[in-house]
Amino acid sequence: MKRWRHFIVIILLIPFFLLYLWLSTNLIDYFTGQNQYLDWLLYIVIGLAWIYPAIKVINWLAKHESF
Repeated sequence: MKRWRHFIVIILLIPFFLLYLWLSTNLIDYFTGQNQYLDWLLYIVIGLAWIYPAIKVINWLAKHESF
């Protein structure tokens, strides 16, 4: 199997996103309504927090794809 990394990412991606969604909705439920600026900051941070791990995964996948 030449692309075993893709298989691992597919298997682990769904539980990661389910956990991320669960944590982010619980965090938003806990802090929402206390302060409007805190709400905006929380939505921005949670909305962008997945980008850094996604970059790491994409770089890990692409590391051995390009020769």
